[in-house]
Amino acid sequence: MLVDGRPAGSVPLTDRGLNYGDGLFETLRLHRGAAPLLDRHLARLQAGCERLGLGWPGRALLEPEALAVAAAAPGEAVLKIVLTRGDGGRGYAPGPVAPARRIISAHPLPPGLGTPLEVGVCRTRLGSSPALQGLKHLGRLEQVLAASETAAAGWDEGLMLDAAGRVIEGTRHHVFFLRGDRLFTPPLAGLAVAGIMRAMLLEALPALGLDGGEAELRYDALHEVDAMYLGNAVAGVRAVSRLDGRPLPEPGLLDRLHRALSSLGVTWLA
Repeated sequence: MLVDGRPAGSVPLTDRGLNYGDGLFETLRLHRGAAPLLDRHLARLQAGCERLGLGWPGRALLEPEALAVAAAAPGEAVLKIVLTRGDGGRGYAPGPVAPARRIISAHPLPPGLGTPLEVGVCRTRLGSSPALQGLKHLGRLEQVLAASETAAAGWDEGLMLDAAGRVIEGTRHHVFFLRGDRLFTPPLAGLAVAGIMRAMLLEALPALGLDGGEAELRYDALHEVDAMYLGNAVAGVRAVSRLDGRPLPEPGLLDRLHRALSSLGVTWLA
């Protein structure tokens, strides 16, 4: 772990990320000592800094630190980059903009990334916050509650709905669903996080010869889904084998999705 470029295992108690969730993070796959999607993650991180008014440290600082941690990690691992607003006293109002605190760490891969998923629907709903929509910010309490539900139910992943009963995303994956021969994903406007893997799969649709794009999926229409896939920047894309108690077949699309994503730089699926 590096904190502001130096080996460390802690941050000060006054850090605003700890006290207020005042910061952003990225989680990405390491493959053979490299970080294949680092450019995309750094671009999203920079855009998030601009929206929150965090002091962007700059790619020239972040990239070599991330690659140094990646090089020291096992061949297959997870890299996490956290930016916080740094130290601050009591009170919500931040002080003058200064370069964000950088926390970069490597972690073992979660087990079973290549297996199909049993998925349920969480009671915890996702709230709507236009100011934070799409940002991968540090305030993840809704996902924490939903992940607790998921573990207690014995599911591999839990779907999260909004107040109107629309499927938004999983606790840690984005959702893609097949209706006939068309592949859809919930609209970006409602998402808690604008996902890297989601964007890449939408890029890949023309090469796959698939129609689709964005479309709403309500809880009461889950029975109309012919297949479902969940994706994130650590696992890639995985098939759902059971959805809300219903067995769900995989019609042979997963291999095609993997090949298309591999051509866009998701090298661990090749």
